[in-house]
Amino acid sequence: MGMSLKSIFIFFCVFILTIGCKKEDPVPTVTTQNNVIRPGDIVVVNMASDSLILLDSNGNYKQVLLDLDNIGESFYEVAFKKDTNEIMFTINGSPRVGAISVVTGTYRTLISDANLTGALRGLTQLSNGDILVSEAANVERFTSAGVRRTLVSGVVWPNTLGATANPEQLYATANGEFVVCGSANAKRFTVNAVQVGSTMTLGGTPQAYGCIELDDGSIALSYNGTTDQIRVANATLTSSTQLYLDPAVMGSPRTLTKTLSGNILAVDSVFNQIVEITRTGTFVRTLGGSLLGTPNAVFSVPNY
Repeated sequence: MGMSLKSIFIFFCVFILTIGCKKEDPVPTVTTQNNVIRPGDIVVVNMASDSLILLDSNGNYKQVLLDLDNIGESFYEVAFKKDTNEIMFTINGSPRVGAISVVTGTYRTLISDANLTGALRGLTQLSNGDILVSEAANVERFTSAGVRRTLVSGVVWPNTLGATANPEQLYATANGEFVVCGSANAKRFTVNAVQVGSTMTLGGTPQAYGCIELDDGSIALSYNGTTDQIRVANATLTSSTQLYLDPAVMGSPRTLTKTLSGNILAVDSVFNQIVEITRTGTFVRTLGGSLLGTPNAVFSVPNY
C-alpha cells in the first residue's frame, strides 16, 4: 500500500533535517530603526481597524505598528516623546498612554493611572519633559516617567485651561508654551497654564481638531464642521486667515502634523486620506488612499 502524503512529508523532513527543515521564526512587528521607523515616516490612527498604520514619507504602506485586539479599545492621538525617542499615543477603552521606541521597536505602557477614566484625546511633551494628556474637559500632567503631577509651581492639575471645551490636539511650541485646540477655537498657554492667546470663533459650528506650530512660529489649525478648512494664525492666535479649503478633497479634517520639509499633513476621515499642502496653502498631493479606514490622527516622525 502506498505511503500517505503525511508519511512522505515526515520521511522527507527526517531525511534532510540537517539542512533545516523547520518552521521559520515569526517576523517581529517592528524590527530596527534602519529598516522600519525612519524620520519622515507617517503614523496614522486607523479607527476602522483600531490600529496604528506605518507609511513611508510618500504614503506607501510599510506595516501595522500596533493593533488593539480588545473590543471597545481604540487609539486616538499620536505625538513624539523626544527624550526617549518614542512614538506615544492615547488609548481609549482602558484609558492609558502607550509608546513604541523608534530605536528598538518595543512597545510599553507609558502611563497607566487610576485617575485616567474618561475619553483620552490629545497629548504632547513639554520642553521640560512633562507630558500633557487631555481627558474630556480636563488636561492631566505627568512626568516623563509617567508619574501623575497634581501641583506644579503653585498650579493645580488636572486643569480645565480656562474651560477649554473638548480639547483635541495638544502641541508644545518651540518657546516652551503649548497650544490646545478644541470646541470652536484654540488657546495658547505658558508652561504653567497661563493663557496668552486665543483664536476667534468661526461662523457656523466648526470643531477645532488640529493645531501645530509651523517653522516660522505661526500656528496651523484645522476646523471640522460647517467650514471644513485649514487656517493659519499668528503666534498669539489673535488673528487667522484661511489657508486651504477644498470640499472635493478634504471633507472632514482632523489632526495635523508637519513634514520634515515643513509642509502640512491633514488627515481626513471622510475621504479616508491624508492631504498634503505647503506652508502657503498650495495643494501638493493626497496620501494613503485605499490603505486607510476612518483615519483620525496623523503624525510625521521627526529627525531623532
